[in-house]
Amino acid sequence: MDDVNKKHVAVIGAGLAGLISALTIQKQGHQVTLIDKRHQVGGLCGTFYIGEREFVIACNDFGEGLVKMLAQLDVKLDFEYKKSSIFYRNKWFNASPDIDMVKKLKGDWKNLCRLILAILTQQLPFKKTQTIGHFVDKHTTPGAVNDLAKIISYFMGVAPNDIQTSYFTLDKTYNYGYINMACPVGGPQVMSDAIANEFTRLKGALRLNRHVTNVTPDNDKYHIEFNNGKDEIIVDAVIDTSERASNYSEGTKRGLPLSMLCLSVKKEFIYPEDTHTLSYYQENVSSWFTALDKGEKPDKFGFHVFKSDLKQQIEDEYTINAYFYLPRDINQLDEEGRSYYCDYILSCLEQMLPGIKQHIVFQELITPDDFVHYHGLSSRVMPFIHHDNKPTIKTDNDNILRAGHTIYPPGEHAGAAALSGYMAATHWLKKNNHT
Repeated sequence: MDDVNKKHVAVIGAGLAGLISALTIQKQGHQVTLIDKRHQVGGLCGTFYIGEREFVIACNDFGEGLVKMLAQLDVKLDFEYKKSSIFYRNKWFNASPDIDMVKKLKGDWKNLCRLILAILTQQLPFKKTQTIGHFVDKHTTPGAVNDLAKIISYFMGVAPNDIQTSYFTLDKTYNYGYINMACPVGGPQVMSDAIANEFTRLKGALRLNRHVTNVTPDNDKYHIEFNNGKDEIIVDAVIDTSERASNYSEGTKRGLPLSMLCLSVKKEFIYPEDTHTLSYYQENVSSWFTALDKGEKPDKFGFHVFKSDLKQQIEDEYTINAYFYLPRDINQLDEEGRSYYCDYILSCLEQMLPGIKQHIVFQELITPDDFVHYHGLSSRVMPFIHHDNKPTIKTDNDNILRAGHTIYPPGEHAGAAALSGYMAATHWLKKNNHT
């Protein structure tokens, strides 16, 4: 591209949305500066260390849509396809509905048939969206089918009556491809680093440990100040992927933040083969998750775990993350509270994976406040509970765009964040005469 048409674009935030956005524009010959306040790229799609042990931060498996997007952007990366399983009433179910699940639910076939018919009917164009809790309760009675149909609310960190039936069709509508879960070989930090490496190979500028403190318009340019004015760049356009709380109404309800129990396990204990996530799914989710949502501690609750599959730093060990939710507005625990949650999770984990407790050699519980301290990020899966579309990527200025977790398109996962970044980039490119 000749210098006359070449533009300088700043992308704020080097999480997945920012990485995808920056690389997409850089590949078209413009000059992009990618800025992040943290010391590494990836945001929630990364890893961190506790001593010598490496753990996943948050995002850990991805949809086929992201795999295809990265291939389109020439990011060289290998993926493994693994299943996810649900442990419910001492039975295992595949997280993706299949024939085996139908067979295990044959004793509840009336509820199953009613639910399938209702889901198909709900997708008709004249049907209005409603909450998943209300929808499932309307068409099924309490039991396995009722609980399993609501599991998406658990994964999103909201009560069943705070998530809409439109979530049933997002995967198909936006081609996220989460039916085929893909895990980057080496873990999410390897994936984020691979995107950043392709970006810098194309001469993109990566500025880490830079906290953006001000963006000031100056005619047709923008001054971006870092670290309270100690440094700045001047650019032609800005794509901001930081959390956009200001685009939601004051008082908008927020999803529950995740807590995590980091475990290191002796390799002699064999984690289920070809499996990534295991969910300990406690029955009657509407009751126990609603209690959490009200700030109450239920006697029993669910959680999920996954084996990290990272380049291990400790010989003969591998790391596991267990994610769970504390009651609303409880973001820190004293030692007694930490002990309670550790004991509960390890007891239930032993039910799922008999023998694992005696092979655990390290454990550390990270509360939502600890998570912010470690990473400077929120652990909420659904930052804001919304019943309409998320805020658009556009502003009233074609050279100021937004992207990321809290911006269109819908879907509270890495696939939606990546697509948001890609859509912002392609929108800007189209406005600047790229097809």
